Amino acid sequence: MNRSTFLAALLLSTALLLPSLTQASPQIAVSITATKQIVETKNGAKSIRLVPAATTASGEELTYTLDYSNKGTETAVDATIDNPIPKGTSYISNTARGDKSEITFSADGGKNYGPPTRVSHEVRLPSGKLEKRVATPEEFTHIRWTIKQIPAGSGGSVGFKVRVR
Repeated sequence: MNRSTFLAALLLSTALLLPSLTQASPQIAVSITATKQIVETKNGAKSIRLVPAATTASGEELTYTLDYSNKGTETAVDATIDNPIPKGTSYISNTARGDKSEITFSADGGKNYGPPTRVSHEVRLPSGKLEKRVATPEEFTHIRWTIKQIPAGSGGSVGFKVRVR
């Protein structure tokens, strides 16, 4: 994936946060960062550090972190963060994280969400018939975090990992 494709994917993957419609005063802000691990060897000793993922290569693993905060005056209830899996990457199974949140996935462009073992998508068979199948993590298109409560003035982070194709 070249730099411009990666940056376009990063822009497309900017998170959307939808606070509960029952509360008008929460104001949720989300920022996203993408990092990758660099292994360095100095004097025979290996060290690993995280660096911004400004450029990527096929096979590299990227970590996306979405930091959120409630800048409003009331608690956000059942707030959701929807984030597409960046184009040119595949979600790495069991890497989505988010304290105090329910994590669900989509394999149909964000139309339907469910637990990873129940996410399905339609596949066109050679006969032309559509068949519903359970999606593999590599086929996921979006991740959704539903956060029960985000008190005013507080926040947290969620994240996931992908592999560059």
